[in-house]
Amino acid sequence: MDSLKMSRRLLAGWIAIYAVAGAVALFFELSGRKGMVTDPAAIYVLDVIGVAIALGLIPLALRGFRKMCCRLSEKGWPNDRIDRRYYVCAWLRIAAFFIVVVFGVALYYLINDSIGLYIAVIGAICSLFSFPTKAAVDNELGYD
Repeated sequence: MDSLKMSRRLLAGWIAIYAVAGAVALFFELSGRKGMVTDPAAIYVLDVIGVAIALGLIPLALRGFRKMCCRLSEKGWPNDRIDRRYYVCAWLRIAAFFIVVVFGVALYYLINDSIGLYIAVIGAICSLFSFPTKAAVDNELGYD
């Protein structure tokens, strides 16, 4: 798969993060179900889970794949296999940002506290560093 087609597919997934997060926010706004969780113990557990997800997934998602692609190339892997490996890793990156952002938005509405909003905003800002353009894909694959 060429890098242009790959970047377009990854961009569609990247945009889907914000489309789903917007749909979740729209659902909670229109249904009036804001602040459904009121038990302090449950709120604490959800806060801890949200922060743990953000602290665990964001650093993994920000990791670049150029070094991995160069090592595979040095080992003699064909370019199509390296491209497929990169493509899978890039989708895992998008999935990590998806989990952080969407869970943050849902958490904001479920507990009616700003911690979920902070998690979602941090995930959204960090996802900007992994914006899938053709130049970024070429750079990480080592084709520049």
